[in-house]
Amino acid sequence: MQQILKKLPAIVFALALIGCDKTIEAGDASAAQRALNLQVEYTQTPLGIDVTQPRFSWQMASQSDKRGQFQTGYQIKVLDPAQKEVWNSGVVKSKTSLHVLYQGEALKSKSRYRWYLTVWDENDVAYTTDSWFETGLLNSKISAWQGAQWIGGDHTSLPLYADYQSLYDLEVSVEIQPNSKKAGVILAADDPRFLNKYKNIYQTQSQKGQSYFKVELDVSPLTDASEQHALLNFYRSGYTPQDQPELPVKQFKIKPEVLNTSNRHDAHQLLIHNEYGTLTVQLNGKSDFYVVDKDTPQDPMEQFFPPLVKGAKVTLNPAGVNHDVLSYGMLNSIGFAVAANEVVNFGELKIRHIHQPRNIIAQETPVAGYSGIFANYLTGTNPTMSIKDNSFEVQGGNEGAQVLAKPETTGTPMLRSRADLGKTKISKARLYVTARGIYEFYINGEKISNDFYNPGLTQYNQTHLYQTFDVTSFLKQGDNAFGAILGEGWWSGLLSFGNTWNGFGDRQSLLAMMIISYEDGTEKVITTNEQDWKFSNQGPYRYGSLQMGEVYDATLEEDFQKWSQVDFDDSKWTPAQVVPLEGSASIGVKPNMMFIPQQLNYDNMQLIGQIGQPARVYKTLTAKSRTEVRPGVFVYDFGQNLVGVPKIHFAGGRAGQVVTLRFAEMLYPDKTESGPNVGMILTENYRAALSQDIYKMKDGDQTYEPRLTSHGFQYLEITGLDQPPPAEQVQALAITSIDKITSRFESSHASVNQLWSNILWSNIDNFLSVPTDCPQRNERMGWSGDLNVFGRTATYVSNSSQFLRRHMLAMRDTQSAEGRFADIAPVGGGFGGILWGVAGITVPWEAYWQYGDTGLLAEHYPSMKNYIQYLRQNINKDNGLLADAGLGDWLGPQNNQLGSAFLATAYHIFALDIMRQVAEIVGENSDAEAYKAELKERTAHFNKTFVNDSKDTIGIVGQGNPFDAMSGELKTVEANTQTSYAVGLALGAFSPELKQVMAEQLAKTVRAENTDDTGVKRPAYSLMTGFIGTAWISSALSENGYSNDAYRLLLNDQYPSWLYPVKQGATTIWERLNGYTVENGFGGNNGMNSFNHYSFGAVGQWLMAHSAGIQRGTPGFQHIKLKPELDPEAEISWVKAEYDSSYGTIKSSWTIEADTFTYQATVPANSTAELILPAALLSDITESGKPLAQADGVSELKHSSGLASMVLGSGHYQFKVKRSK
Repeated sequence: MQQILKKLPAIVFALALIGCDKTIEAGDASAAQRALNLQVEYTQTPLGIDVTQPRFSWQMASQSDKRGQFQTGYQIKVLDPAQKEVWNSGVVKSKTSLHVLYQGEALKSKSRYRWYLTVWDENDVAYTTDSWFETGLLNSKISAWQGAQWIGGDHTSLPLYADYQSLYDLEVSVEIQPNSKKAGVILAADDPRFLNKYKNIYQTQSQKGQSYFKVELDVSPLTDASEQHALLNFYRSGYTPQDQPELPVKQFKIKPEVLNTSNRHDAHQLLIHNEYGTLTVQLNGKSDFYVVDKDTPQDPMEQFFPPLVKGAKVTLNPAGVNHDVLSYGMLNSIGFAVAANEVVNFGELKIRHIHQPRNIIAQETPVAGYSGIFANYLTGTNPTMSIKDNSFEVQGGNEGAQVLAKPETTGTPMLRSRADLGKTKISKARLYVTARGIYEFYINGEKISNDFYNPGLTQYNQTHLYQTFDVTSFLKQGDNAFGAILGEGWWSGLLSFGNTWNGFGDRQSLLAMMIISYEDGTEKVITTNEQDWKFSNQGPYRYGSLQMGEVYDATLEEDFQKWSQVDFDDSKWTPAQVVPLEGSASIGVKPNMMFIPQQLNYDNMQLIGQIGQPARVYKTLTAKSRTEVRPGVFVYDFGQNLVGVPKIHFAGGRAGQVVTLRFAEMLYPDKTESGPNVGMILTENYRAALSQDIYKMKDGDQTYEPRLTSHGFQYLEITGLDQPPPAEQVQALAITSIDKITSRFESSHASVNQLWSNILWSNIDNFLSVPTDCPQRNERMGWSGDLNVFGRTATYVSNSSQFLRRHMLAMRDTQSAEGRFADIAPVGGGFGGILWGVAGITVPWEAYWQYGDTGLLAEHYPSMKNYIQYLRQNINKDNGLLADAGLGDWLGPQNNQLGSAFLATAYHIFALDIMRQVAEIVGENSDAEAYKAELKERTAHFNKTFVNDSKDTIGIVGQGNPFDAMSGELKTVEANTQTSYAVGLALGAFSPELKQVMAEQLAKTVRAENTDDTGVKRPAYSLMTGFIGTAWISSALSENGYSNDAYRLLLNDQYPSWLYPVKQGATTIWERLNGYTVENGFGGNNGMNSFNHYSFGAVGQWLMAHSAGIQRGTPGFQHIKLKPELDPEAEISWVKAEYDSSYGTIKSSWTIEADTFTYQATVPANSTAELILPAALLSDITESGKPLAQADGVSELKHSSGLASMVLGSGHYQFKVKRSK
């Protein structure tokens, strides 16, 4: 009886439909088979959506061997948890099955709603099926969290692992005693990379105490009778074979008013500011304490990006300056150096973060009973050091003294709590949780999710995502335990390039609320707070950074084995603390080389439920080979460049044995410039991202899988083992935020197939929380220019609708008050100009066309409008050029021949044309008219300015700085480049009367031998475009009748081309077309050289839309345009492709035979397609052996200019066509 009562609402609903139609089939298998893939906000059965008016979508399944299937109507009914109907759409006579907007009663938070869908097919037969969705908090304020607090450790618990700390301030006072002359402060000592020659690019092998940086105060030139200057000396030892420990790398003369004979034996305060091995020193709080050498050249970058700290500046990092190189010069071990027979007193030593609030991360205070890191030097028969007058007094002795120690590691935060849930049976339980940092949550010893890196990267002061989990099955009656591990994520630690350490804050914290519902109707709420939760940082996770790596000590597992279980002894844990933003949030950071320091305000921060899929494992790969490249250095090749973490099984481990894991995309080639590193992993292109994991073993068999870091790699290096694991025990987990791969492409050409695979993998790898420019080096940021050019391909390759929506939210969150979209979102910064910022216009437009999503256009329209206003206000009144032109055709072989102004103006035209149409879609008709007029004006300006009388394109090249392309003297040049013609054509910038001649010019430039910016003439059909031009060149050729040239361009495998990297073994898309060449190796670009950078993969759209011919007829693909382009030279003889559209899977394939070609297509149910095939006559085409006029499902036959067109209903079709001679 109870079962009948439970089913009663569905039975009543089904009965209510009787009499409405000819035939009704409800509740049986056929109903589910006809209406499937029921989604709410792009997700099947979403949990915790924060949308007050969700949208419903579904597909009609095709019945095999039947054509012309379609929907004639639908009805949606939504029932609340009490089975009350809250919305009934009524019967809607429509084929629409996408984004039907909920228009019922206000939805309640934290509630599961069941929705019933009835669809009527072409025979007016109704089918009913159902699904559910569950709302989140539906309130973005912290008040919705019922008193939950952000909790973590106190101000002394800031994470620190000295070997991974590349930016910091070191403060210490130095008092040189009478009859003593020098005092040295040591840092960056005993970097493990220089204690093993195979871990540094110089293959320097140092012993303990031999590798270091030293800053020395030298008063020896000062005598009572002398007028010489005291000196500040900088030394480097043991980093390169050429280092001379006794010879200063640089000296600064100290002004007498700062240090002289009178105060030379007083205490003097040193501030040593370290950014990636470049030291800036202040003395006694003064930055101008030294005599300026007039011959010292000024750093040209400082005028654009003023230094964080001014003072005596020296680069001791042998690899170079700033973030562009390997970060040699970490914190490592620190200490003091005193010459023989001298005595120096050193005061309290502090290590601080470089950004406000500049909290202390390590501190050594010399007081009685001192037991800190230097304590060993206080003991022995002849101790080197003593505590005297609140200072470390160091005796030089007969041979000089060196006091060295590594700052203590402050481990990763762990939190736990317990609660008695009583004896009443639990009906459901939901966990709402997020973190500042990234988190992993446990209940009763079990991890609740396989997600990685939650809550993901957003502009945290504006938008902070939370996740919702059904944790009912994890709970039990009585006592339960809860725990969380926190990593730095994007909140703290190294964040992109520049000096961005702690981009948002310096410590991690957790916010959680668990609501337990009981069968008797009562509830219990558990929240994070400082009364019920405890904290520890002594667990196995010693450090976790997305960019630097993870440090894990398995020997500590035994003590923490049950840390998230009820019976764990947490008496050594301390009470959790509320972590306020004041005093922990960073102030004045300039991420991504931003000009103006950020002053982030959290007053309007919104907590919003997860949008799109969190990061998860896409695929697990097993190493294909293991090679011992040097004694004890084992390199595993996975055969595929990927993004994720390793998973390694170690057999028979020995407790305390330290294993180091390093990662690489490439190996050093066998070339002279590789020096001693031939065959070893290339780490230089990771720049300041250390990307290194350290695993300290326990006894016995064990498996290590990092959780708090991310790496981009094809190669894994393992050291520290005598017997490394076999290749089959070494795996890589590829991690992505992509929900689903939605396209398949295959052809008769193996290299093109590999190119497609490379495009797919670069999409997978770089869509990780944000659309990264690259996933391995110290950037990994949402550079919008890359997405601008790759967006059309991404929407084909992956189900990226919600991922893109999240990025548009980030672009709004970082939009300036003037309307400028940041080049990088979230976080901000960059210097790309309109070609980057215009993604705020182009990406929602692509999403609209691919997914039929007018909702994204509506929510994003105000910011799009503001951006157009910003562009309007930044046009130079004298020359009509846009000031914010930016980088131009980035990394294009002919970028310098065109400049930025041409592309900036063309994209402005494109943006206005989009806005004209968007305004009409969202009902802003007056805006549409204004954009139409502005479009006309800018198009006229473009053709007047950038096309000469000979109908050649003209470039305008700026002579100013690289961050303002339109600064300085502007030079007008003739620019017959592939990019100029391709972009002008594709974006509709050329006047209609110029279109044909410009297409001819484009074809000529593709066929020509062009000279690149280095003066080298490249072969015909070389790809001379950069990021911008590459996105458009193939489609510009195809759409103007030059398909043969598009194919020849595609199939060229000489540099520069798409297939050249394939020929070199690429498994992802490279940042540079010449990232590696046989002739020049890495070409000197060992640093800025990503081998996983999707921009040049923008050709993927052409492969799907033109080669395979699957194009958008109407937004969302309800009407499809099928226009396959065969290779005229049959170098590619067949193509097969599929696209999973919102209406179902579209298939398109063709095969060239001797005198004919066959074409097969599948049109999903509830869709139609216009098919265009090359044919001399309609009679030259048959379908399934029948003339077209007799073919079922084929209608509206037409023929013109060698092309046959027809309309197809849903179903599968097979055409045979006579080929024209």
